[in-house]
Amino acid sequence: MKQIYGQLLGWISYLSSDFLNSYFSMLGNTIVVTDYQHFCIKTGMKVIILVIFIFCAALASGSILLASRLLREHPVALMRSLFYHIIFIFAFGFYGVWGQFIIVTVAGSQLTPDLLSTVSVVSLLMGMPFLVFGWMMLLRFGSENAGYRFGNYLVVLFLLFNFGLLAALGFATRDMEYSEGLPLIKYYYSGSVVLFSLITAWLLVSGRAPDPGKKDRRILAAIIAGGALSQSVVLLLLPHSVWMALAFVFLLFAITAMLPVYMTYQADLKTYQDEDQGHQQANLDEFCRKHEISPREADIIREICNGLSNQEIADRLFISLQTVKDHTSRIYSKTGVKNRMQLMTMVRRLIQLQDAQAEI
Repeated sequence: MKQIYGQLLGWISYLSSDFLNSYFSMLGNTIVVTDYQHFCIKTGMKVIILVIFIFCAALASGSILLASRLLREHPVALMRSLFYHIIFIFAFGFYGVWGQFIIVTVAGSQLTPDLLSTVSVVSLLMGMPFLVFGWMMLLRFGSENAGYRFGNYLVVLFLLFNFGLLAALGFATRDMEYSEGLPLIKYYYSGSVVLFSLITAWLLVSGRAPDPGKKDRRILAAIIAGGALSQSVVLLLLPHSVWMALAFVFLLFAITAMLPVYMTYQADLKTYQDEDQGHQQANLDEFCRKHEISPREADIIREICNGLSNQEIADRLFISLQTVKDHTSRIYSKTGVKNRMQLMTMVRRLIQLQDAQAEI
C-alpha cells in the first residue's frame, strides 16, 4: 500500500510541477513568487488531482453497481447495452486517460523524452477500442430504448468504420511526438462522440416505443447530447493543460454515471417490468408443458422462484401446508431435482436460454 501511495503521489507531483512550470512561465518577471506561494499552489494542485481521481473511481464503482442492479431486475436488451456501455467507457477512462499518468510515474524517469512520447501515443491509441465498443453500446441502448433493432449488419459496419479510422490515425501519428499527435486524437474523439451521441439522441426522441417513456427518452437524449458537446468544447476550445485534462476526465465519468443514476431513480420502468414479467410467464409456461406440470404445480413453482417458504405459499394460495409439500414432492419427481434451490436454478437457466435464443 505504501508503494502504491508513493506512486500516486509521484504522478500527482509530476502533474502539479508541469502546471506550475507553465503557470510561472506565463507570469514572466512581472511577479515575484515566494517559496511559500509556490508550496501552497503545488500542494493545492496535488489535492485537486487526488480528489478528482477518487471521485472518478467512486463514480465508476457506483455506476457499475447501479447498472448491474438494473440488469438483474430488468433483464432486457437495453439494460445489457447500458451496462456494457458503462464498462467500456470507464475502461477507456482509466486505461486511456488516467493511464497516461501511470506511464509517467512508472517509466517517466527511465525513458528518453522521445520514447516516452511515443509510448504515450501508443497507449492512448490502444485504449481507443474500449471507446469504440462503448459508443456502439450507446447506439444500441438508444435504438433499443426507442423500440428499434440494432442489427448485426450495423454492428459490422460500425466496427469496420471506426477501426479503419483508428488504423489511419495510428498510421498518421506513428512518427509524431505526443504534443503533435494529441490534436488529431482530440479531433477524432470530438467528432465521433458528437456524431454518435446526436444519432442516439435522435433515436430516443423519434422512437416509436409506447408511453410511458417518452419523457424519459427526451431527458436521456439531453444528457447524452449535452455531455458529448460539453466534452468536445473542453477538448477543442480550452488550451492543453492539466486543467483541461482534469475537466475532460471529470465530464467523461460524471456524464456516463448520469445514465444509470437517472434510469434507477427517475425513469419509469413499469413498461420494462411488465414486459419482463410477460416473457418470464411465457417461458415458465413452456417449462411446465415440457415437464407436464399441472396449473396448481405451476403456481407452486412460481412462488418458489419468488423466494417464498412453504407456509407463505400455503397462505398466498389458500391451501394447506401439507398440500404444498405434496405438490412440491411431485414437482421434484417430474423435473428430476432434489430441492428447491436446484428447481430455481433449472427454471432460471431455461428462461435465460430461451431469452438468448429469442434475441438471435
